[in-house]
Amino acid sequence: MKVLKFLACAGLTVAAWPSSAADLLGTAPPPSMPVSQGPTTFEVGSNWYIRGNLGISFDQAPTVSLSSISAPPPGLVGLPYATSTGTGWSTDNFTGGVGAGYRFNDYLRFDATWDYLIGPGGSRQTALVCPYSLTGVTSKTPPNAPLGYLYNTSNTCNATTELRQYNNTFLANGYVDLGTYGGFTPYVGGGLGFNMNVMSGSLNTNETANGLPYLADLTANGAYPEVWVDPHGNSIAPQPNIAFAPQNWGRSISATTYSFAWALSAGFGFQLNPSATLDIGYRYLNNGDITRLVNPQTGLTIKQRNASQQLRIGIRYVLQ
Repeated sequence: MKVLKFLACAGLTVAAWPSSAADLLGTAPPPSMPVSQGPTTFEVGSNWYIRGNLGISFDQAPTVSLSSISAPPPGLVGLPYATSTGTGWSTDNFTGGVGAGYRFNDYLRFDATWDYLIGPGGSRQTALVCPYSLTGVTSKTPPNAPLGYLYNTSNTCNATTELRQYNNTFLANGYVDLGTYGGFTPYVGGGLGFNMNVMSGSLNTNETANGLPYLADLTANGAYPEVWVDPHGNSIAPQPNIAFAPQNWGRSISATTYSFAWALSAGFGFQLNPSATLDIGYRYLNNGDITRLVNPQTGLTIKQRNASQQLRIGIRYVLQ
């Protein structure tokens, strides 16, 4: 009987335990559910930027010469062709470009750029001696020996040179920003790359007497020595380098030249807003010298010192 009473009391105690334990420890919270979160955001490309520039370029004009016939015989007037220094040719030209870059820190940034530059060109005229035909000269005393062919300086032509050119320049550039002062950030920089120069135009040579293209046939017939002489029969020294052959001095000009390019620059940036910076600067761009022989018969050669000094303005825009 005592055992039964003990077991009954133990059962009641166990049955009451959860309620007592809950009262002792407090009400248990309901099971928690995971809290939904929005997508994690990452800042991408905050140091990347794009850029665009416009400017004016000051270029040295090309030199055009007909080297084979440009040296005048001593004592004779009228250059066959005076070497052109480019005077009167346009030398201030448009330039513009775009690029993309990356800023490593507050002082160092790099970009790659493409620039389009109109090169110096224009139209230029000059007069030259161009024998219209062959006239034999003999000695004035018997036996009246043949001496050569008359170099008649009254036979002249007008030569017109027209030239157009443009450049595509591709550069990898580095810049050092020198700190910000009153909102302005000065910088210096430099770049290396390559250039593609496209040159086109023409040389037209017309006889002064009739305006027709100069196409004289100066083929010697063998009756006289192939020597240019003055009206008195004296051999001209040095000899004008005009061959005793059919002449065709006119030429079209079409050439593409690839060359190494480099640049030095300096300027300043002014931040317009958190994304845009106004960039005003100076750049010296050297696209390499160009020498192009157009006509071997006359030595028509175009030389271009393809370097320019540029004033440019543009915008750098940070990609957020």
